[in-house]
Amino acid sequence: MEKLKTAAWFLITAGVIVLIMYFETMWPYASVMILAGAALHTAVSLKTKKSLPLLCRAGYHRYKIAGYDEEIRSMRIYECTRCGKKHKAFLGGGGG
Repeated sequence: MEKLKTAAWFLITAGVIVLIMYFETMWPYASVMILAGAALHTAVSLKTKKSLPLLCRAGYHRYKIAGYDEEIRSMRIYECTRCGKKHKAFLGGGGG
């Protein structure tokens, strides 16, 4: 199954590269490559990750703030409400 995921990411990457380089002539083919890669990746994820909820298997987590990192206070810790996956991210802030 990992080979299928690799093939899916290759299709997506190749589609984006073709889209950037040859937009005017190749955009229909590049769009098909990107959509096929995304569909293949989603199908493989839904097939292999049986222990997780359906949306989490496809990569659509529902995160809520669980707290802040102990060492770096400007980093929030998010946790998925469905599967419990944790994710760290820095707070956004604009410098002037």
